[in-house]
Amino acid sequence: MNKLVRQAAALRALGRIEGFKAELGRLASALEAVPLWLPAAGLVRQCAEGIRMIDAIAARLDRRLVVTIIGPSGSGKSTLVNALAGGAELSETGHRRPTTGRLMVFGSGSEEAAELPRELGAEAVVVRPAAGSRLPEGVCLIDTPDTDSMASHRHLAALGAAVAHSDVLICVFDAENPKRRDHADYLAPIVRRFDGESLVAVLNKCDRLDETELKERILPDFLDYIRASWDGAVDRALCASARRHVKEPGWDPEAGPRHGFDQFDELHRLVFSHMTRDGFVIDRRVENARRLHAFVLDEARQELASDREALESAGRRLIEAETEAMAAAVAAVRGGDEQILPGMGLSVCQTLSQRWVGPVGWVLAAWTRLMALGGGVASIFRFGRFRAASGWRRSTGEKGGRPEALAPEHLQVVLRTYRMELLRRWPDAAEMLVRGRFDGSVRDGGAAAASVERFAERFSSLWAEVVNAEIDRIPRRLSGFWLQVLLNAPVVGLLGYAGWITIVNFFSGSYLSGDFFLHALWAIVIALLLSFSLLQAIIRASLNSKRLAGRALDRLKRDLQPPEGQVPPLHLQLQAVLRMTDAWPG
Repeated sequence: MNKLVRQAAALRALGRIEGFKAELGRLASALEAVPLWLPAAGLVRQCAEGIRMIDAIAARLDRRLVVTIIGPSGSGKSTLVNALAGGAELSETGHRRPTTGRLMVFGSGSEEAAELPRELGAEAVVVRPAAGSRLPEGVCLIDTPDTDSMASHRHLAALGAAVAHSDVLICVFDAENPKRRDHADYLAPIVRRFDGESLVAVLNKCDRLDETELKERILPDFLDYIRASWDGAVDRALCASARRHVKEPGWDPEAGPRHGFDQFDELHRLVFSHMTRDGFVIDRRVENARRLHAFVLDEARQELASDREALESAGRRLIEAETEAMAAAVAAVRGGDEQILPGMGLSVCQTLSQRWVGPVGWVLAAWTRLMALGGGVASIFRFGRFRAASGWRRSTGEKGGRPEALAPEHLQVVLRTYRMELLRRWPDAAEMLVRGRFDGSVRDGGAAAASVERFAERFSSLWAEVVNAEIDRIPRRLSGFWLQVLLNAPVVGLLGYAGWITIVNFFSGSYLSGDFFLHALWAIVIALLLSFSLLQAIIRASLNSKRLAGRALDRLKRDLQPPEGQVPPLHLQLQAVLRMTDAWPG
């Protein structure tokens, strides 16, 4: 039954551990998408290392409890290891002991000899069986190199690997000099991976100090000191005299213990009783995985929080720069003396000819075809006046499109206005981006040039769309039933009247002269031309360039936003970083 309970606990633990890894993976993916933000590369590596270390925790979820002892030279680490092992001489003491350069691993069985050297690196590990000791089954002790030795830089990799594989970290301080800033600072980034029961601070050699001073001043001051230095990661500090618990203490006759206050037994119970109970190892490893996960997230939160204000300001300035540049471009369109090009009128007439019926509609259809044919012929000999019409005909023939709504030279003026206004405001926004630790390349205007290019594409297509949409409204409005009746009525009336007189006189045997028919024809043609001319005047009035451009501009200002998928990369990365500050707030 206990085995099933342990297996169920291990499965729950694996589920939580996978959740930690998944969140770090999401953070890494988000950071990889913002290469211009300089802290992203380092944070991606931290995420990868955090995931690797959490994987290592998951791989040894059901293995023995690993207790690592760490401290500076002279703090009594090896003596404490021997004391915890029941006083046996497991780890050699003194400045020339093997632990000066390598990790010493002590275990009650042979399992550690196969596991830890492979995981920590065989060249950095010395494995010794705890023969003759009272080291409990299921516990492995690691004695580490001194944190302040002359070769400490060579030990960092091995020390980091040992810490990553540890369930409990015992940090040893010399009670005669507990506030060593170098040692506390060295351990600060390490202890952030542990907390609560996983982290124990030990004041060793406490027997050399006055008992009252130790209890009332040194111990409270030390605990306050390391809590502040380690951001509250540790919640206990125990005083111990490790030498008192080895088989041969070797007291100096002139410098024996000054008192009997010693919390070594509490430390021993904590490690070998409390920490070896059922479920503790799994709980500690899940907690250590959680701390690793929290450590990486905290690093990311701090980086994001430190840049948030500058990046939010940069985002506002970018929006203001582009908004003002768009406003200047729209003003350039509105301020231009642009006339509706011939192709626009022809486009309206063609659409109307398909909607109109009656004599006026027939004339309109014939007129449209003659204009299209005439424009094509004239374009062979003349390259100015009919260029728009021929351009319309090409686009109509190929894509069913419309004429260019803005002359090329006017379009260049608009784009030049946008570019100048954007570049005028770009340095302020770029400076805020650099202050938010974006790559300095944002200053060179390359991103601004890309924005101008995208704006040019968007503006050209959208301006043609909105103008053509306005032009499409004209045929719908001018194809109304009553307008067709009104303009066709004079011609139809004259045709009907002339026809009636002709029929009546035919059946009465009275034949009309040729002058009657000639005059009737001229009256009908004149009425038809007047109706057609009136329709042309209405079309021309509807194609008023200022009114048409005004309506188009109103729509343009609403629609002139980059569609999804066409947002500039710089903007995308800035938005992504700001979203991360919301997803992982500091």
